[in-house]
Amino acid sequence: MRGLLKKIKKGYIITALILIGGFALLHIAPAVMASTTPTSTSSSPVLYDKTYIDALETELKNLIQTSNAQKKVAELEKEIEDLKAGMVFKIIKLQAGQTLIGSESCEIIVRNKNRVTAYVASTATGGISNLISGRDIKNGEVIPDNQLLLIPKADGRGIKANVAADIMIKGTYTIK
Repeated sequence: MRGLLKKIKKGYIITALILIGGFALLHIAPAVMASTTPTSTSSSPVLYDKTYIDALETELKNLIQTSNAQKKVAELEKEIEDLKAGMVFKIIKLQAGQTLIGSESCEIIVRNKNRVTAYVASTATGGISNLISGRDIKNGEVIPDNQLLLIPKADGRGIKANVAADIMIKGTYTIK
């Protein structure tokens, strides 16, 4: 009988070990499969913890601050202001000896008679377009008053004041 008890005990022990090993295998197998299976593109949501999201947010803020985005926005705002300024005539006063160089499509109306002459740089091709008379005004010519002038290209064309003069201008320009 002792031998039978020993055999039964050994059988129970082996059966118990097999059952425990089977349950352990059933619980470990999904974890092993998940770690070896490549990530899927299923529609199930992926959960991230707050630390991970905060780190991504900080990294994104750093990228935005270090990029040229702020510089680009400032450049675009300045360009918008220049475009707005170029849509209406402004009245300016040129002092004696000052030269106004217009950019492309700049429009000029001289309000004082015999005070302003045309200025055309040596690099420019042609003169200043007088839209009223329909002719080009050459370098050094006196510009009649109340004539609408057009600067066709930004190649160094403009006007020079012999004495103080009132000018109406639309577009971008520089004064030297």
